[in-house]
Amino acid sequence: MPNSDFYIRITKDVIIENPELNSCIDIATYEKKNEEIIRILKNHNLLDKLYVEIENEYSDLSSDQIFKPTETELYLELFFKTKDFGIMSCFVPVIEKKQAKELICDLDKIFDYQYCFKKLNQKI
Repeated sequence: MPNSDFYIRITKDVIIENPELNSCIDIATYEKKNEEIIRILKNHNLLDKLYVEIENEYSDLSSDQIFKPTETELYLELFFKTKDFGIMSCFVPVIEKKQAKELICDLDKIFDYQYCFKKLNQKI
């Protein structure tokens, strides 16, 4: 589980090199906002399973479940520091369209990225 020291990436597609295609690539956060992000993710029951990338597959380490980014409405990548491994990332897929729109709406309330979230919401 990421602690309060992380930053977030939200994407709809696998390809994220072009900010015009995905305006929410990296979102700067700080400890207070990260606590709010964790609260929002918990409220949406999105922290029940966290995925890591292993050989271009996104796998849940506690089961054999995987997700493919193309099968999600969007997914979040949380980058955080660990004691043993340095910087790590975990992935939070959002499969359902309604939940993705609600999540974007909730995140929009705590960030000043209205253009980013509006564009992302339109893509969903």
